[in-house]
Amino acid sequence: MALTVVRRLHNPRGRECGCDPDCWCNRTALGRAVKWWFPGRYFGFHHKNADLEKWKHTHPHETSVEWKRERDGLRDTSAKGADSERGAVGGSRSSGVTVVGFEPCFSVTDVQRAVSHYEQLGFSSSYHSESYAFAHRDNLTIHLAHGEQPTAGPGALYIHVDDADRLAEEWRGAGVEVVGPDDQDYGKREGSHVDPDGNLLRFGSPLRRRGV
Repeated sequence: MALTVVRRLHNPRGRECGCDPDCWCNRTALGRAVKWWFPGRYFGFHHKNADLEKWKHTHPHETSVEWKRERDGLRDTSAKGADSERGAVGGSRSSGVTVVGFEPCFSVTDVQRAVSHYEQLGFSSSYHSESYAFAHRDNLTIHLAHGEQPTAGPGALYIHVDDADRLAEEWRGAGVEVVGPDDQDYGKREGSHVDPDGNLLRFGSPLRRRGV
């Protein structure tokens, strides 16, 4: 109990170090002692980590705690994949790499216009540079990149939502054009919207039973 009280007094926000497990501050007794008593722990400071810095570019609103959880989860699933590969007999072998997420990249002619449009659709935004921005909504991040070279054509994204009608109503209320949503014979209710650069946003939710 006393140790818990001491920890709460020293680290009231429950910050976690974002360093790699091989960092000296985790690997040595002296490092752990310095990390514990150094006042910077109160603010959640961490040593520079190349993987963490790269991750922050695509997750600007997340903290190092989420990075650690995602990293540890990826290691766990990779280890399981490796075990399955070793135990498999015949057939194709797994690469041992697990895809844990994806983020679409749209080419846009005007980054500021694209950001304003996606904010109109209910997204928040952040910038990597004047020519590269991000649109965020829930677990979805869309990269908005100004292309110096012409692309083969606009992009397309399918968004799974819990209520396609509500999203269509929200977007129409924001003053943008939406097609549908309509019932499809494969069990989805789908609609769509095209952004100013021609990128297609399709969205859909499961069909609801009539009368339920």
